[in-house]
Amino acid sequence: MDRHFLHIIFAFGITNILWSQMPEFNNEIAGIEYTTIPGIGETSVQKYQVNAGYRTKLPNGMLSYGLSYTYHEFMYATSTVPFDPYSYENLHVISTNLFYQHTITNSWYINLMMSPTIQSNLEDGISNEDIIINAMITGSKKWGNANNFSILNFGAGYGTQFGRPRIIPVISFRYKINKWNYFIGFPESGITYQPNIRHKVSANAFFNGVFGNISSQVTFPDIGTHTNTKLQYNTLDIGVAYKYRIQPNWTTVIRAGYSPWNELKILDQNNNDIYDFEADSSIFISMGLKFNLNKRKNEKNK
Repeated sequence: MDRHFLHIIFAFGITNILWSQMPEFNNEIAGIEYTTIPGIGETSVQKYQVNAGYRTKLPNGMLSYGLSYTYHEFMYATSTVPFDPYSYENLHVISTNLFYQHTITNSWYINLMMSPTIQSNLEDGISNEDIIINAMITGSKKWGNANNFSILNFGAGYGTQFGRPRIIPVISFRYKINKWNYFIGFPESGITYQPNIRHKVSANAFFNGVFGNISSQVTFPDIGTHTNTKLQYNTLDIGVAYKYRIQPNWTTVIRAGYSPWNELKILDQNNNDIYDFEADSSIFISMGLKFNLNKRKNEKNK
């Protein structure tokens, strides 16, 4: 496998956790995914995601770009919510993603990412309140060869997996030996086993979240009417996944797991808490289908 491609797999693995709407760039350039969470307290969640991306080699690095759309549907127990939750039932996340990896030496790399994102219910069009600029800068150091290697990645990101947008440290250590991949760090840790090109099994734990603007007016008991409130949804997901390559261009994915920590609440325009839905722990199931247009090219780089 080409060393630049090898590192971009790792870098986008980290980025994909920081911004879950990003596609994977490790062969698949397009995909669809459905996730159901039957209950976080008295609220259930469904998520639909479509994404696409492409990468190109540069003289001193790699450039990747993509586009993704994620639709969240929240179903509340209206009898227990003291206001009309209609405006908080649908959340749209539209993201453009640009990633650049610069090669310093054969073992040192700099990774840069910029991802302007719209997170909103889109009821009153798009404003500055709907836009969040996700970003990341990391350095990577590699030891070893293509089949057995280790990589240290460190830096910082700016994202929403812990609530309102904030700077988040990124550090991880990855070790690959033959068919096994181990990685430990923040905000993701896990293990992957790939016995052959058709099958891949993985287990991981990572933090995830969205911070959507609700542009419509909503009236709350005691505090009156607010505009541009925020719906904050954050989770810690622990799960196992299985990928099966049906044929050269198509791969199916199924993932299931448990979220011991969920947070779902409403904030005002100044990020002060208005209402907490008191989300509990939950299970989740995800199913997806990925498509690869660059299979032949990627196989040559292995």
